[in-house]
Amino acid sequence: MATEISIALYEKLSEKLDKETAAEVMEFIRQIEEYLREQAKDETKKIKLQLRDELRSELATKEDVSLVRQEIDTAKEELNGKIETVRQELNGKIETSRQELNGKIETSRQELNGKIEALRQEIKGEIKVLRILMYVLIALVGLLNQNSFMLLSKIFGYIFK
Repeated sequence: MATEISIALYEKLSEKLDKETAAEVMEFIRQIEEYLREQAKDETKKIKLQLRDELRSELATKEDVSLVRQEIDTAKEELNGKIETVRQELNGKIETSRQELNGKIETSRQELNGKIEALRQEIKGEIKVLRILMYVLIALVGLLNQNSFMLLSKIFGYIFK
């Protein structure tokens, strides 16, 4: 299309001017066209460079993303370390509390077993005293009354079997 325009322009100029002048004007127009193309290319390159620089300054680069990832990984490692430290401290406190409670339970158990054994011995002593008193009572009743002795021996015989 540009060549068609150039040919049409050359023909119009040749009609008005001589062919040599028309050729010079066409050459001048071609040089201006080439100069404008070069200027457009240069301006395009400048604009591209400016845009690239602006984008680089505004957008995160791969290096920026890499640095952020490293910071995240470092923070993650620190947090995991702190969590593990807290976990160990809590496990230690739990174990200490468990041992203290087990010790208190064992102490209470021993105290209660001691008290139960003391009560058991006391009750056994009381039962022995009661038996002796019953035997004395039976003996007295038996000595004093022959029929009551027989009745009491039958009753106590069933009870103490």
